[in-house]
Order: sequence, then C-alpha cells, then structure tokens
Amino acid sequence: MTLSAKSLFFFGIYVVCTGFLFIIFPDKLIQLTQLPAISLQWARFIGLLAFVIGSYDIFSGLNNIQPFIKASVYIRLAFSLGTILLFAFGQMPITILLLGGVDALGALYTFLTLKYEASKKIIHFNSYV
Repeated sequence: MTLSAKSLFFFGIYVVCTGFLFIIFPDKLIQLTQLPAISLQWARFIGLLAFVIGSYDIFSGLNNIQPFIKASVYIRLAFSLGTILLFAFGQMPITILLLGGVDALGALYTFLTLKYEASKKIIHFNSYV
C-alpha cells in the first residue's frame, strides 16, 4: 500500500469504529459527544451509514484506488466545512467540531501523502479485488 492508501485505510477504520459505536451504543455516544437528542433508531441508521462509508475507505485503501483516495480529500474537507456551518448557525453544539476536525486532519494527511508520492513519482498500482 502507498502512504496515501494507508492514510485512507486507517481513516476508514476510524469511521467504521465510530459507526459501530453509534449502532451498538447510540445513547451513550450521543450523551458523550453532547449531540442533540434523536431517536435511537435514527442514531443507529447514521451509525450504519458511517459503517458503510468507512468500509468504502478501507476497501479503497487496501486496493489503492487513487481516484477515490484523491476524492476523499475534498469530500472530508466538505464534511468538515459542513460541521463548522452547523455549529456557526446554532444547529449543533461545539462538540460537532471534533468530528469535523478529525476529518480535516485525515484529509490533510492524505493530501500531504499524495503530494509526497507525486514528488517522488511513486507509481500507483491498482489491485482490484
């Protein structure tokens, strides 16, 4: 795996774990993060979505799918911007910025690894399963 693929792979593990926690312990996680109360069914549904998205990240990292890895940088930055806007407009508590911050840091790291690989002219081999 290239560095950029590893960065998305490990980020995917974080997202899958977060999704899994929302599926198994939605009330505890909502309370811990001080997010607004929602039904446990919707919290579990959101956890399932995170689990699926994280699975895509893991698969793309394992198989070095460069277009997906590159797109993930912009998508994660957009998510981070979305969390900032939700907080700025009073829709979510400040703790939402933690989730957005993790995405922003992950996106930055992936971006830097992509730049490094481009500067070293690292060849990306795709190995689709």
